[in-house]
Amino acid sequence: MARLPDRFDLWVRKARNCRDTARQVDYVLGALAGLKEWYFPAVGGKGNPLPAEAEIEGARYALVFSDPGRIGEIDGQGAYDPLMVITMPMAAAMTWCVERRAGVLVNPGEDAALIPFAQVEAIHAEWRRRGGRQAAGFWIPNMTTEEEDFWQEHGY
Repeated sequence: MARLPDRFDLWVRKARNCRDTARQVDYVLGALAGLKEWYFPAVGGKGNPLPAEAEIEGARYALVFSDPGRIGEIDGQGAYDPLMVITMPMAAAMTWCVERRAGVLVNPGEDAALIPFAQVEAIHAEWRRRGGRQAAGFWIPNMTTEEEDFWQEHGY
């Protein structure tokens, strides 16, 4: 059964219909920056999960999803293991991509969008110039209450 497009999908489709093709990626990245969280499929071992990356035409890209349920669509199974998803607030996720010098491959599949690093870096710089919040982190599964309190208290 086909999945109904969500709001993010509609923004991607609207961007594709934009007459100014140079601005299409800006619109998609703007919609991505408007999400509360970004979702990364986790690779690596249980003790050392890392967000998945891909190399496309010699450039590094982080695999980012607008919704965690979409991660299961990669292998066609439709299901995903929630412990194999790394969830980051948008601010931390964009900063992480810039620090890794990675572009973003958004929602691999039918409504995929490929955003080169230069454009991720440019919108990140503009976001910071406008007072972007840097004190954000990501959720680590199975944290103790004390660990969770520490990270929330310190804004990471």
